[in-house]
Amino acid sequence: MNRKSVYWLALLVFALLIAACSPTGGSQEPTADAPAATETTAPEATDAPAPTEAPATTEAPAEAAACPTASDDTYLLRNPQHGYCLLYPATHKVERPNADEVNLVIGSLLNTIEPRANIRVITGDGVTAASFADDIVTSFEGFEIARSETTVAGQPAVVLDDVPGQDINRQVIFTYEERLYHIYFTPIDPADTTAIDGFMQGILDSFTFMPVSETVTAADECVTPRSEQQAITSDTFGFCALLPADFSYEEPSATNANLFVGSMMDVAQPKLMIEVTDAGGQTAAEAADALLAEFPADMGIQRTFGDTLGYEVAERLDGVPGQDVGRVLLAVHNDKLYRLTFVPADLAQSEVYAQMEELFNMVLQTWRFLP
Repeated sequence: MNRKSVYWLALLVFALLIAACSPTGGSQEPTADAPAATETTAPEATDAPAPTEAPATTEAPAEAAACPTASDDTYLLRNPQHGYCLLYPATHKVERPNADEVNLVIGSLLNTIEPRANIRVITGDGVTAASFADDIVTSFEGFEIARSETTVAGQPAVVLDDVPGQDINRQVIFTYEERLYHIYFTPIDPADTTAIDGFMQGILDSFTFMPVSETVTAADECVTPRSEQQAITSDTFGFCALLPADFSYEEPSATNANLFVGSMMDVAQPKLMIEVTDAGGQTAAEAADALLAEFPADMGIQRTFGDTLGYEVAERLDGVPGQDVGRVLLAVHNDKLYRLTFVPADLAQSEVYAQMEELFNMVLQTWRFLP
């Protein structure tokens, strides 16, 4: 089994476990991860009771409000296809393992240790939050699931705590304009829920309804920079991302872009070289295989999986020889092969290596392919 198969098998197992925790009905419409618009230029708990009645509903649906403004600790996620926006911690990354859900994770989908959230929207079947919650509780007969009520964006919501699953989780369920919103938070440590409490509250407090639209624009996808960051948008290469504010960006050719501090000749600063070519039908894993074949097996190049670039599966190779030892990230989007080379990937250069890691994480967190 190749590494891509292993990667998607891990995600499939995770998805099946989540489905076991969350019985649903009706159809789902696709979602779009949608952080805030940026205009930029390239250069620059209670005891578990028996099923209860639904929380009292408002007389009329609340009108959609303006999306919240991101802070130095948060980014804005806009999801017009499912009619919501919210703030999420800057430590987290938006993932879309499929068209029906959005995940907020630290690092990658494979990180199940630190606080994470999964957001699904179900449409068209008229199910209520209370009945949906009833079904979940019934499916775990014999388990003590705590049930309480709250409000999200002015709408009554059911909260289920200590729900069994791959990890003990907390689920929040509410409806708005014939859509049912189902958010679950993991992992829950019953001995200390402080971390998940703060993470959840930040998301629920900022959750805002927005007009539903099937059209997703660059303004929805691209992330607004925080202080000491800048945004770049490349129509040529079809992406947007955030960089540290002191970096420059250039596109010296039809297939290449460079990110650097000062100049490309400055070896005391990290750099990123981007190459975009026709994939010719090959996958990221196949591209990684081909690159590895260029070097002797004893070169010690380390290959890892679990990363994504703009929601596409990415292959990471560390210790790739070159003018500087590099970290290469390979991803395929619309049959274009994106090869990102971060330098130096040399632990012996501790200070500049740490700066390279910062650049790598920022790009990986905020890279979006343009619609």
